[in-house]
Amino acid sequence: MNYTKTKSQKFNLKRYRKLFPVTKDYIYLNHASTGPLPIPAVKAITQLAQRYAKEGSIEWEEYEKLSNRTRQLTAKMLNVTGDEICFIQNTSQGIIIAIGTIPWQDGDNLILMQDGFPTNLYPFLYLLPNIEKRYVTSSEILADPCSITKRIDKKTKAIALDWVNFLNGIKIDLTTIGQIAKEKGIYLIIDGMQGLGATTIDLKKSYVDFFCAAAPKWLLGPHGIGILYISKKTLSHLQPFNLGWLSADWKDFYDIFTPKPLKTTAARFEPGTKNYFGIVGLQECLRLFLEIGIDKVESQIYHLTDYLISEISSSKFETITPRARSKRAGIVSFRRKDKAGQELYLKLKQNRVVVSLRQEYLRISPHFYNTIEEIEHLIKIIKD
Repeated sequence: MNYTKTKSQKFNLKRYRKLFPVTKDYIYLNHASTGPLPIPAVKAITQLAQRYAKEGSIEWEEYEKLSNRTRQLTAKMLNVTGDEICFIQNTSQGIIIAIGTIPWQDGDNLILMQDGFPTNLYPFLYLLPNIEKRYVTSSEILADPCSITKRIDKKTKAIALDWVNFLNGIKIDLTTIGQIAKEKGIYLIIDGMQGLGATTIDLKKSYVDFFCAAAPKWLLGPHGIGILYISKKTLSHLQPFNLGWLSADWKDFYDIFTPKPLKTTAARFEPGTKNYFGIVGLQECLRLFLEIGIDKVESQIYHLTDYLISEISSSKFETITPRARSKRAGIVSFRRKDKAGQELYLKLKQNRVVVSLRQEYLRISPHFYNTIEEIEHLIKIIKD
C-alpha cells in the first residue's frame, strides 16, 4: 500500500483535541475497548447530578424532552426515524430484546457469526437452547457476502452478525446481507458496537430489522446507555417482551389505574425509568459527531489507519485486518512475528500508549481526535 502523509481532516483538529483531557497524558488508541468521555459529556452529566442534589426532583416533561432530543439525534446519525429508536443499557440488552420479540417456532434455525463477540452469541445459546444454530465466519462473509445463503433454508428465522469484528476489524456489507435477509423473509440482527461512531451508516438502505450498540466505545459515551433500532415494518408484528408500566402510552399521570395502550413506537421497550445521566451524556456525544460530520470522522480514522497499515506491511508483521477501506472501520490488528504480543503491549503501556492485546494481536483503534504524530510514535515503539 502506497501512502502519503497528507493532511486529511476537514475540521479543526486542534480545537476538538482540547475536548479530550486524555490527550494530555496518553496516546489513546483504544476506542474499540473504551472511549474517553469528552468534556461536553462530562459537564452535562455533572450538571444533571448537581440539579438532583440541589432540587431533589425534576419535572417529568423535562426528562421526556431530553430523551426525545437524544432519540432524534440518534435517528439522524442512522438515517432513520425517532420512532424506531429505544434506549438500552448495553448491547446485550438489545440482542435479548430482539430474541424475545421474534416469534420463534419449533424447527426454526438461525445463523450466527462463529468468530463474533460473545454479546451476539451467548444470549442465543442460553435463551434459545432448542433452536438450531448455524455458523458463518467474518472471513467468509468478507470473501463473499452471498456465501451466507448456503446456510439458509425455509426454516431459517434470523441472522445475527457483528457489523465490525472486534478482533480482525472486518466490516461486513450490510446492504448485501440485508437484501438477502429481506428476500428470504429472515430477521436481520446486527451488533453495531464496533462500527457506530467510527464509520458511516444508512440503515434506511440496509434492510436491518434490529441494530444495537452501546455508547462507551466509538460513540465516546458513558457506560450503562445504548441504542436499539427496530425498523418500522418489524415493530408492527413483534410479540410482547421487556414491557413495563412506561411501555404504555401515557399522556399524563392523573389517572394511573385505568389501563393504557402500548406505545406503537420502539420506546415501548423502555419498561421503566431510564438512565438519564447516560442519555444526557450520549446526547452531547451525538451532537459532537453531527457537528463534525460522521463522514469527516470516518475520513480521519481512515487517514490514520491507512498510514499504520502502510507501516506494518513488511514481512516482519502479520496483519489480520483488511487493507481496503470498504472492508474495515477503525480497528487494525497485527502482531510482530519475532516478538510476543505481551512484550510489545507492555512496552507501549510503559510509554503511555494505550492499545489492546487480543489473542496475541495488538489491536489499534484510533479516533478522529488522534494525530499522525501519535501513530508515528506508536510505530517507532513497535519497530524498535
